Amino acid sequence: MDRLTALDDLMCALRGTPLSDCDWDAMLALANQSLVTPQLAANLDGHGKTLPDRVAAFLDDVRARNAERNRRLWRLLHDAVAALSKAGIVPVLLKGAALRASLAADAPFDRLLSDIDLLVAPGEVEAALAALTAAGFGIAARYPGAAVHVVAELGRPQDPGFIDLHQRAPGPPGLSDGAGFAPRRRTIVLDGHAAAVPDAASQILYLLLHDQFHDGGYWRGGFDLRHLIDVAALAPGLSVADWAWLYHACGTALVRSALDAILLSVERLLGDRVSPWRAGRHARWLYRRWMLQYRFPSLRLPLAALAVVADARRLRTHRHADQAARAQFIEGKMTWGERLGRARRILRVASGKI
Repeated sequence: MDRLTALDDLMCALRGTPLSDCDWDAMLALANQSLVTPQLAANLDGHGKTLPDRVAAFLDDVRARNAERNRRLWRLLHDAVAALSKAGIVPVLLKGAALRASLAADAPFDRLLSDIDLLVAPGEVEAALAALTAAGFGIAARYPGAAVHVVAELGRPQDPGFIDLHQRAPGPPGLSDGAGFAPRRRTIVLDGHAAAVPDAASQILYLLLHDQFHDGGYWRGGFDLRHLIDVAALAPGLSVADWAWLYHACGTALVRSALDAILLSVERLLGDRVSPWRAGRHARWLYRRWMLQYRFPSLRLPLAALAVVADARRLRTHRHADQAARAQFIEGKMTWGERLGRARRILRVASGKI
């Protein structure tokens, strides 16, 4: 089946209006690859009689298993926050954990949590690792250096996922570490222990910087459907002032174009008009390029190279701003090893990306 047809079928189903002639096997394969199958199951709840029996049974099973997985990961979060609290550390919740904490405790939450992302200050890393290991979390991987954002992955045998411990938020150093983020966090209490949650505008910017610039989606194209659904859920809560802050916090024209293209992707794919402004010509071009790169994977690299040429002026300005911001947090220029690792991330389609 054509990749675009499978995507169209999946988008219709995620909106709760599955097509009668859709290819369920192709659609479910794409949903699994995108990590949105539990949300698909939730959005098709009530359509059981119109779905093939095997599809309905599969979706019910996935949704139930995901609910149990999320429950256990949320217990992991409570235990981790308690351990960090004993060391005097108030972690910041990121990504899926932040989104879940932004909702009411009894609100439905069918998003798949891959892991739990927690942010601590660089000066708190060693104390955080000591507190977590003392609480029974083993270190599965350790990533040294000031340039990395995830410093360690920790877990316990009984848990279905890891803690990703961050020393800075995902994205280019400086852009994701600006002083403007801290005042936009609120404190929540989990079993008597404090944690911080970024507001909706900050969460959208973190997702943008992570997907488009850390993971290289801006150049590689394609989409992270799970994160587009996150943006669609977060955006309605933004005020006019929040949108103004978000647009300013992007920092460069390149990042603002990526934001516009993400909001356009939400509108075109999910049917949710979330942007308060009309997408400009460059954002529309970006969306079309991403769609071509998704539909024809062999064009990912050639179109990425074309984009570098076409965006040369924006890229040059962005690079200068990025280097200046990086210098505030990290000594020295990016090494060749870091450049090679970044190139590999851009060329690799990671889990959850399409």
